[in-house]
Amino acid sequence: MAPARPVLIVEDDLDIREALQAYLELQGYAVRSAGDGREALAHLAASPSPSLILLDMGLPVMDGHRVLTARASAPALSRVPVVILSADTERMSPRDRAVYAASQGVAAFLPKPVDPRRLLETLERLLPGQAEVRTDAPS
Repeated sequence: MAPARPVLIVEDDLDIREALQAYLELQGYAVRSAGDGREALAHLAASPSPSLILLDMGLPVMDGHRVLTARASAPALSRVPVVILSADTERMSPRDRAVYAASQGVAAFLPKPVDPRRLLETLERLLPGQAEVRTDAPS
């Protein structure tokens, strides 16, 4: 069986990025991380490509919208699910979120601070069976 492709966390806040990475690794996910949009694009171009992108929208250097635009221009990457992590999406109406999701290829929106259970439920729904079963992971 081939190793699981990593989840890419794109988050400029180092504390949040490290906490998400540690949590997902404890749950058995392979993880890569980026602190800005340009770094995210470098990870997207690397092999193996990510299985999913957790994307903050308010990033330095290149914001989340520009990352989504660049991702859409690469056919292989446009199929990689994106979950937006942002406090701002809570202010959007459900209709606006649906329109944005459809136009940008976004699979889900999660508000910050993210609920760990909700994050795992979202990943399990979008990446069924991808997390490695770990005997040392807390339940």
